[in-house]
Amino acid sequence: MKTVFGYLLIIFSIFFMIALAFPQFYSNNDSGRIDKNTPLKLDFLKQEESPVVLLFFGYVGCDNICPPAMREINDIYEQLDKTNVKVYFINLLDTINKDAPNYYAKEFNKDFKGIYLDNLSMKKIINKFSLSITKVNNNEINHSGYLYVLKKDNKEYTLNYIYTTKPFNEESIIKDISILLQNRD
Repeated sequence: MKTVFGYLLIIFSIFFMIALAFPQFYSNNDSGRIDKNTPLKLDFLKQEESPVVLLFFGYVGCDNICPPAMREINDIYEQLDKTNVKVYFINLLDTINKDAPNYYAKEFNKDFKGIYLDNLSMKKIINKFSLSITKVNNNEINHSGYLYVLKKDNKEYTLNYIYTTKPFNEESIIKDISILLQNRD
């Protein structure tokens, strides 16, 4: 019985790792987009008025995932109506000063906002978005480079899309955001 349970546990673990490592297998289309419709309450967006918000989770000091992703996000942002779309870089490493995420975000675009989270808020965000994060050391984490698109409905934001493939399919993302902006309440 223990052997059967062990094999089942191994098989389950393998499928779980594949699902985390290759989200395009369960994305809804070839652009790597996962469709969601999840209402969210995020403290850092309480004062935000933009109908669409793009979120990217990373950390200041990341040298392999964040810089290319943030450059791609800037390229996307430059083609959008900036009065209706805001970009937030959410820092997921707690060993830096509170101003660093905002400075880091603004290195890619002066309109981008960087968010520092305390440990409790960070844990809540990680759980809320089911982020896959592994701490390597005090200055480094392993993380995904997904782009999250939120739309404001009434006074609350809803997670509509998660883009998982690299490089991002800029054309598809711009089209999807334009449709979200056209279909506002």
